[in-house]
Parts: sequence; structure tokens; C-alpha cells
Amino acid sequence: MVTRLSLAGLAHHRVLLAGASFPELLARLAPFFDVEVTGEVDASNREAVRAGLAGKSALLDACGIDIDEELISTLPHLKAICRIGSSAAGLDLDACTRAGIIVTNTIDAPSDDAGRHDTSLAAADNLIAAFGFGRHAGHPRNMLNPELRCVLGCCL
Repeated sequence: MVTRLSLAGLAHHRVLLAGASFPELLARLAPFFDVEVTGEVDASNREAVRAGLAGKSALLDACGIDIDEELISTLPHLKAICRIGSSAAGLDLDACTRAGIIVTNTIDAPSDDAGRHDTSLAAADNLIAAFGFGRHAGHPRNMLNPELRCVLGCCL
């Protein structure tokens, strides 16, 4: 039985999932996050990206959305970006690090459904760990800005 944070009186972090979702992915995230699924996102439409991320704590991204310092400055709640796939193209890692935003990626998603499913679940585990939950709490795998590791203070 999974205990939801809301039962303990704690609010869930709001997350934007950009890209295909799987029932198991949403089930894995549900105890910790309120997930808004957008499907494919036009990464070149900056205003749509900004509006989609407004008030969100995290982005789980399979679309390769560009995140730069200007966009980050308008998203004060953003704390994690977890890419589904190995590319960090379009991510301003220095700006993310300065803003305290944890950035992770995964291995490249194979083109079949099973591979995309497994890679999405790995990204979900990164997101869960980035917020201090799960067995890898505070230590997400494939962290692209490891200087932010242990923002929870567990390793100090």
C-alpha cells in the first residue's frame, strides 16, 4: 500500500510531464507529485513553455525543451529538470545550477515502447530522488550538476 503525502497533510509538488506518459510512470509519481501531462510540446513556443511551467516545481521532459537563464528567471518554483534521454542540448546548466535547479538525464530511450517505458521510469526515479524521496533520496542518478548533490544536507 502506497501512502500519499496528502494523507499526511503535505502538499504535492506540481510537475509538468512533456512527452508520452505510461500508466506505470504516473503511478510511480502519484504518491509524491501532482502531474500535468502535456504530450508533445512545441519547444520553440517560449510562451507556451513558460505558461506550462508556471507554478511547477519540476519538469519531466521527453521533448528536449530549451531552458535558459531568461526562462528560469520567470519560474521561481522550478527545482528539478529530469530529461528522458541523454541529451542536455538546450539546457543552460550553469544557469540551472545558479538557480539551484537539479538537472538529470537518462540513457537514450530506445525507439520501441518497452525502451521508452523503462527510460521514463528511470527519469521518474531521478525526479523522486531529486526531491529527497525514495531509496536514492537526495542522490538522483545521472545528475548533470553534481555540485547541487545533497541539497537536503544529508552529506554535510
